[in-house]
Amino acid sequence: MTAAAHIQTALANIRPRGTGCHSSLLSCANSLTRAGLKPGETFTAIRARAPTDTVHDTEIHDAVAKAVRDCAGYKATRGSYQSPVRHPVAKAFDAAAFMAARLAEAEVIGEADIWEASPIRIDWAPKQDAIELVTRLWDPGDMLFIGGMYDAQVKPAADWLSDLREGKPIPPHIIPNPMTGMEALNKAGKLSFRCDASVKSFRFAVAEFDNLSCEDQLRFWWSVNLPICALIDSGNKSLHALIKIDGIFSAAEWTEQVENQLFGQYLTPLGCDANCRNEARLSRMPGYFRVEKQRWQRILYLCPEGRRIKI
Repeated sequence: MTAAAHIQTALANIRPRGTGCHSSLLSCANSLTRAGLKPGETFTAIRARAPTDTVHDTEIHDAVAKAVRDCAGYKATRGSYQSPVRHPVAKAFDAAAFMAARLAEAEVIGEADIWEASPIRIDWAPKQDAIELVTRLWDPGDMLFIGGMYDAQVKPAADWLSDLREGKPIPPHIIPNPMTGMEALNKAGKLSFRCDASVKSFRFAVAEFDNLSCEDQLRFWWSVNLPICALIDSGNKSLHALIKIDGIFSAAEWTEQVENQLFGQYLTPLGCDANCRNEARLSRMPGYFRVEKQRWQRILYLCPEGRRIKI
């Protein structure tokens, strides 16, 4: 069967609502993606065939996004599919030697040096951190998730700022990438406002280490050449870096450039937590006081345009 015939067969198999519609959308999106269609082309083809009165655009977008993630690495050739392309860590990259060099380069660096290097002078009390972070990194209309581990509320940055300025409690977590404000299917197949498929703009990657002392983490982030927008003390044993991401407009591009390249070939071999690589990764919200640790989650470095800390 040719690729064109395969596409037409997949589209013809889209079922009406109540007769396996959702599964057929996912199957069709997978087939079209593997046949080489771009995400926009897949959406347009499915939208033209799916019932407009019962199948909403959001459901199709979710199916396409999932297909892109699931099928990343597959390639259509003459109507047949090759095995998934693997993304091994580049052999030329000696992670241990690289890390040793970064720590040696910043051997005398401490928290005060990071603070002095911050382009935005952090001269406010820790409880003001939340207002400063939201004001400086997001537009008023950006839809943000800020909340506890199991909360779901997403609303505009302007609304969060109103709450914070009124003195309402500061939640412990934030998803740095703006959301759509609409539910989408998470990896467990359940609807969620704060899953990867609900991410609207791909602006930040969250990175943290669990296997380095806070002192060594400070030294690493000082000397590594990455566009860092914020460095946040988690109030425990790790620092969270918000790394600026440019030129990514789809889940497929995020998978290739952030998950496979930035993390797979670089940050993860260095010891960064591999679980940080997804689009909707939680970061710690500065300005929150961790009672169990008796410590603030706080901003150590703030640079909205994103640049390496050491100039």
